[in-house]
Amino acid sequence: MQPHAPTMQVPASLDLVARARLGLNGLAGSVNPALDHEPYFVTLLNARPAYMVHWSSMVSGVLPKFVETLALLRCMSGSSDHLEMETGLLQSVLNNIAGDGLIYDRRRPDRPWNVGVGYGRKNWDEDYSCLAGDGRLLCGLDYYAQATGDELWVRQMQRTAERMLELAIVKDDYAYYPNVGCGNDFSYPRESGWVNTDEPAGPQEGSEGATTFYLGLPIRGLIRWYLRSGDDRFLRLCRQFANFIVQPRYWGGAVEQEPAFGAERGHFWGHFHGNLAALRSLLEFALVANDFRLKTFVRDGYEWAWHQLNPRLGVDIALESCAIGDLVALGVQLSSAGLGDFWDQVDVLVRNALAEAQITDLAAITRLSEAGPVRPLGSAYGAPYDARFTHSLLKEPLPNQETSDRVLERSLGSFVWQLVNGKYQTPVGVQCCTANGNQGFYYAWEAAVRGAGDTATVNLFFNRFSPWLDVFSHLPYEGRVEIQNKRARSLQVRIPGWVKPSALKCSVNGVLVEPGWCGRYATFADLPATARLTLEFPQAQETVELMIPFLNARQMRGLVRNTYTFKGSTCLGVKDTENVFSAEYPWVKLYQHPEYRQGQAPLVTAPYHVVERPIAWYQE
Repeated sequence: MQPHAPTMQVPASLDLVARARLGLNGLAGSVNPALDHEPYFVTLLNARPAYMVHWSSMVSGVLPKFVETLALLRCMSGSSDHLEMETGLLQSVLNNIAGDGLIYDRRRPDRPWNVGVGYGRKNWDEDYSCLAGDGRLLCGLDYYAQATGDELWVRQMQRTAERMLELAIVKDDYAYYPNVGCGNDFSYPRESGWVNTDEPAGPQEGSEGATTFYLGLPIRGLIRWYLRSGDDRFLRLCRQFANFIVQPRYWGGAVEQEPAFGAERGHFWGHFHGNLAALRSLLEFALVANDFRLKTFVRDGYEWAWHQLNPRLGVDIALESCAIGDLVALGVQLSSAGLGDFWDQVDVLVRNALAEAQITDLAAITRLSEAGPVRPLGSAYGAPYDARFTHSLLKEPLPNQETSDRVLERSLGSFVWQLVNGKYQTPVGVQCCTANGNQGFYYAWEAAVRGAGDTATVNLFFNRFSPWLDVFSHLPYEGRVEIQNKRARSLQVRIPGWVKPSALKCSVNGVLVEPGWCGRYATFADLPATARLTLEFPQAQETVELMIPFLNARQMRGLVRNTYTFKGSTCLGVKDTENVFSAEYPWVKLYQHPEYRQGQAPLVTAPYHVVERPIAWYQE
């Protein structure tokens, strides 16, 4: 925040804005300012010292996600932290795309990992651009255009979108980009061009095995350019990409009686994040085009995804953090579009998956590092999970590929790769998850309170300051939420599904009132501008045994069971009851919240930052 910014006393519950400020540190800490602000990709926390590693395809594959995330986190937090990093990163992006509008991983002597470290053929080393990343770049440029009002970002959007249109392979009523094998999957080689235009054969094409991911993400950016420009060529191209990726050959669950029927309903197997990202892209188009069939396809796919997760926690046995951000986005968008009521699922995800995947405890990761093996920087072997060596990608590190400089401090606010066994953070951070995960905080924050005119809606019980009202949430310490009105005359407040409506007690300025009801929403009319609305409800503590499923692996079903303690929807702690992996890992454990067992929330001081017009991250 700026010096002398106003502050407010708030309950010490999960604070999404505080997580966003921490997320700015994770983003800043993972880039290399000496190398055009290219992100390191992998962070190995389970080594002495902890270290970060550069990887192939981080410029066109991941840096665009950073552009999106920086804009969103800056908007919601109002923080001025790491502005120098943000300025340098954006300038490096503008310099990169000055050629033809695409962002490129470039063949340079100081980037010897351009290909062959995870992505791309080592014998094909030239500049390449991941078209999926260009789609995300369009979103980021649009966010900065909204945030600043500067036409520079709009002009850059046009150049990128036009080039993406030129490169699309259009056949009949569908379009795609080929996967020629240079660099990241479905990337365009700047010098060689498309050396073939072969269609992908199936859903697991390329190194990632995520065909629909790479061919879906362009839609998210191109639809934004259509909305800005009104140019029907881009709406048509989005339709053509959507037609391509909904083909039944790319869908269908692995263990269904009739996979062909599942394919018609968005069921999937394989790359969880990749499929969810494709569903998000389809939904972006379907909402703009008002395509009801695609809307229901996405809704069915989202519900299918939840069948693969434990519903109390929103996790499976090894959930990638990127996927958590996707699930939050889909839950918010589908609910907002009237395609279902998934607010309880969003709440579960944010409290028990998203927040748990962010690195927040310096002491804990310090202990993790100290428990790991000694591994001097630049050694011809890696720490556990260093895929360069476990997958025989390299015989020794490449020049300037690693750093151990203040890695633990720089990792605060970043995201780990996976939540494992319903109990741990993996000791590995990956920066695609840092970007995608931190965006999840914005999605939930933006959706928590919405308003128009003199009407406001509260969808989620998190602390939230808005032009219409301010929300002070005491969950999970106690079942109490206070809403300070500012300009709303009419208010709708969604009551969580675990609260019995008849047990809800409401008061305005200390006087008991009876709300109206519309579904799960308690409604209040003719509120005074100074009204203080207090909602109180029972919040029982319970301890339950839960099974943590393993996606796409029938032989592993039911092998992990843990015992969890909850208050409301928030998990307070976990212990083993059965674990096929037998030993405890020396990793950072999830759900370590003894403070939430108290009956009253302590108050803390938070910056009072009100955003008049949040960045619109999707269009209905």
